[in-house]
Amino acid sequence: MRWGRLLVENHRGALVPRVLGIALAIDAVVWTVVVATFADVGAAGWGALAGLLLVFGVGLVDDLVPAGPRGIRDHLRSAASGHPTTGLVKILVIGGSAVVVIALQPARPTSVQVFGIVLLAACANVWNGLDVVPGRSLKAFLLPGLAFAIWGVPSAAPAVLGLLVGAVVVLPFDLRETAMLGDSGANLLGFAAGIGLYAALPDPWVVVAAGVAVVLNVVAETVSFSRVIERTPPLRWVDELGRRA
Repeated sequence: MRWGRLLVENHRGALVPRVLGIALAIDAVVWTVVVATFADVGAAGWGALAGLLLVFGVGLVDDLVPAGPRGIRDHLRSAASGHPTTGLVKILVIGGSAVVVIALQPARPTSVQVFGIVLLAACANVWNGLDVVPGRSLKAFLLPGLAFAIWGVPSAAPAVLGLLVGAVVVLPFDLRETAMLGDSGANLLGFAAGIGLYAALPDPWVVVAAGVAVVLNVVAETVSFSRVIERTPPLRWVDELGRRA
């Protein structure tokens, strides 16, 4: 099978198809439809799915175009010089998707909703920044995803729990370097994590979580996650777990 532009060099220089995001998007749709046959998903649940698919779609477009600037700062610089990038379009679409998803969730104070929008958009970018070595972005999703499954996420976001199952299924393919997430999958996971956090956390902790997500974006722009992980033994152990030597 010919993968075309979905085929890209990984960190070793081996050609790997960026198709795991497609599998996760299908998983999110199937899970939401199945849940909808037994319970009332409502506008919030369908809105969450629509937002996830928009984020997946704009990430897929970014995967298919030639490589350009990386990081929010570089995309903004490129736009300021008169050369807007698909990455900048992705940032705008993710932000717009976050507004729609939060607006359709159960009512909360306006200030909390604003921080919720920041949380969703920032998480999408954080998970994209993690996706530089096999398994890292998926592992980062498993912990909050498991917490959502244990504590329960309202039916306002059934696709989030479905993505936990999907992440477990596709993780071996990522670790074995037979396929990878790409921007479409990494942004999708991060956006889902943001939705889950917003749905599960009380109002004050939504603000805290949004602040942490913003700080992590700053770290990614200035220091890089890889450097922090390599210098922190517990994080380095988890990061290397299951990965090819």
